Amino acid sequence: MAIILHNLNGLADSKWSGVKGAVYACVGLDLHSTPGLTKVQQKLTKESGSTVTEFVKVAVACSNGYSFWFSADSGKIWARSSGGTWTLAYTSSPAAGEAKCLGAAEYNGFIYWATESRLHRIAIANADDSWSSEAANWATFAVTNSSFHPMAIQDLTLWIGDGNQIASVDDADLFNNNALDINTPHVIKALTDYELDLLIGTVVGTSTTVNKTSILRWDCVSPSWNTSDPIDEVGINAFIRDDNYTYVNAGRAGNIYFYNGEKLEPYKKVPGTYSSTSYGTIHPNSVGNFKGIPVFGFSNGSGNPAPQGVYSFGSYSKDYSKILDLTFVNSQDLTSGQEMGAILVLDFDLLVAWKDSSNYGVDKIDYTAKYASAYFETTMLFQDKRDELKTLSEVVAFYNSLPASTGITFSYSVNGAAYVSMTSVTDTIINGIYAELTVENIGSLQIKVAFTVSSNDAPTMEALGVEIQ
Repeated sequence: MAIILHNLNGLADSKWSGVKGAVYACVGLDLHSTPGLTKVQQKLTKESGSTVTEFVKVAVACSNGYSFWFSADSGKIWARSSGGTWTLAYTSSPAAGEAKCLGAAEYNGFIYWATESRLHRIAIANADDSWSSEAANWATFAVTNSSFHPMAIQDLTLWIGDGNQIASVDDADLFNNNALDINTPHVIKALTDYELDLLIGTVVGTSTTVNKTSILRWDCVSPSWNTSDPIDEVGINAFIRDDNYTYVNAGRAGNIYFYNGEKLEPYKKVPGTYSSTSYGTIHPNSVGNFKGIPVFGFSNGSGNPAPQGVYSFGSYSKDYSKILDLTFVNSQDLTSGQEMGAILVLDFDLLVAWKDSSNYGVDKIDYTAKYASAYFETTMLFQDKRDELKTLSEVVAFYNSLPASTGITFSYSVNGAAYVSMTSVTDTIINGIYAELTVENIGSLQIKVAFTVSSNDAPTMEALGVEIQ
């Protein structure tokens, strides 16, 4: 018996290559909360009901206990109370430009939100499930960009991207429609604070073919940015924060970079098959930090290049390597044809907006039910014996707990063929689930392990073993 997996180490780079313990597919599993155990993640359940009728790409967690969810398609703004009640709180009707929301933030006693040409705000005291006394059209942008108005707070100031310029609102309540300008045709798509400075992520106009963009670092005072790092990608999409570390998703091929304070360093990739007809992205506000682990929503652009959902990208502590896995699948239980929108983390609650071809919603983590379709697939096993014909005789999963009506099932794929299910038995003395069989003429081999749950109960797995001859 060969123990091939003891600690699952997230997603491998491909079926054929990955770090020790990495797997080809990893969906709906919890690899972080208890080092050494593979557990099933809680499911996501739609909380917004029929109230949210459009895609939400921007959301704000407000200090008064509400969160506000802004439509990417119209002027609608939905309120969620701390108890999880959803209402349509307000509908924006700007004096000029489109009404869809392109950015929002809480700052200095107000909720600010941006449409194409106008900045609006409402006092937090008036922001609940039915807004009143809002200041629509409070300020006018200079460029009036129709795609992005990202917001970030740094140096006691709210900064707002607007085309090739940054607008600002300071703590004296003064609006400046051009606090900084950058070179055209660059457009500011993403902003985040970084130490004492501001990071600016750009895309070249509205092009999806210009493979040249930049990350800029600005001290919020100088007349120009302080450092710039151009990279050969179609735009910087989102900043992924991990405490004092900042990662960047750029382009449409799932690339993740580490920002070292001056330059971007290639770091990780969402595994997939990418081309001009098969690509994806992370929307700027589809990021969060859940229980100390960075999370992001990967969205289909076209062709479903990689499974869509909420990925985790972190580690239990500094003693462990960072791993990437598809942790949460939305309430539709689909990993294709999906866009993942705004993510908010409210203490131990994770909320995720999404859309598919005809449905919209906001999900919340459900602590009463495990995800029912969790599984992983190994990489190609025994590659050091690829030139030998092998015989598979046993697969076993050693478990730490196996609650009533739960289980672990196996299937195998030989030489790239479709998976074939196995019949297994449980040994309660050694705490193992065994499948014994004889499968001959194996060149390449993969094993799929699926977890059977019962409501909020699920098995916890310690290790996987495979015996070949």
